[in-house]
Amino acid sequence: MKCSICGKEIKGYGNNAFPVGSGHCCDECNGKVVIPYRLFLGSAGSKKQGLLITTNYELKLVKPKGDKFTLKELQDAVGGYIEIVASPFPGYICIVDEEGKLKDEIPNDLASLILGQELVGEVLVIPSKLLD
Repeated sequence: MKCSICGKEIKGYGNNAFPVGSGHCCDECNGKVVIPYRLFLGSAGSKKQGLLITTNYELKLVKPKGDKFTLKELQDAVGGYIEIVASPFPGYICIVDEEGKLKDEIPNDLASLILGQELVGEVLVIPSKLLD
């Protein structure tokens, strides 16, 4: 059986990949992707943190240093000038490197899976109220 997130062979029984994917996922994707995503969704009501989706199939919960994210924090997270792209989550925005495709950054398959659009490089999803 293959992981529905990364495509690697699953050892053992696997884990429930919902809400990131359908079917089962490997232990690594469960720990790096599914659990952090569930924590992010569970804390969505507080709207005090963002979700960084990396190109190496990891999700990281991030908080601004102050009350809101600064431009510098956003640029550091995505590795360049920022661009806001459509978000499937009401009240949230997705931030990417606006020159990601020009820089030939690698595709972010995980962000593309979660957000339903083709994305490259690191992707940051934050509550719109945390934008400075």
